[in-house]
Amino acid sequence: MNNELFEKYKNEMLKMYNSVHKPQAVPVVAEPEPTPVAPPPTDQTGKLLGVITSFNSLYPVENAKVTVFTGEYENMTVIDTDLTDRSGKTKVFSLPTPDKNLSMAPDLSETPYAVYNMLVESDGFLKNIHLNIPVFSGITSVQRSDLIIDADQTGNEPQIFDEGQKYNL
Repeated sequence: MNNELFEKYKNEMLKMYNSVHKPQAVPVVAEPEPTPVAPPPTDQTGKLLGVITSFNSLYPVENAKVTVFTGEYENMTVIDTDLTDRSGKTKVFSLPTPDKNLSMAPDLSETPYAVYNMLVESDGFLKNIHLNIPVFSGITSVQRSDLIIDADQTGNEPQIFDEGQKYNL
C-alpha cells in the first residue's frame, strides 16, 4: 500500500474528526456539599405469637383466652388479649421493645430485649402463666403453652413457668 495514500487518508479523517469534535471550554463548578443523611429509623417493636395446645402438644386448643401483661399476676398491667383460632394460635401481638442496636454494644448496661408475661385460660383446663418471655426488636417470638386438663374442675392455682434466662449476646 502506498504511504502517501495512507497519510492522505489519515489527514482527511483527522480533519473530519476535529470539525465534529471541537474542544469546548467546560466551566468548573464546585460540587455541592453532600446533605447529611439521617440514620434509618430503628424498629422498636417486637412481636409475640402464642401457640396453645393440650395433651403434650398433640391438640390445638381453640378459643383459649391469652392475655399478654407486665407486672405481677395479682396486680397485672394488661397489654393485649386474644382468643386462639382453631389451630391454637393467637394473633401476633406487637409489643414495645428496646432498640436492637443495644445488642451491638460490647457493654450491656441495658437489657436489649423486653420481658412480657402471658396468661392462658380455657374452660376445662388449668391456667398457665408464662413469666419473663423475652421479646426482641424486629423479631417474632413464639411462646408455646401446653394446657393440662382440670380433672376435678377445682380451678386450682395456675401453673407457672419462668421463661427468663439471661441471653449472652
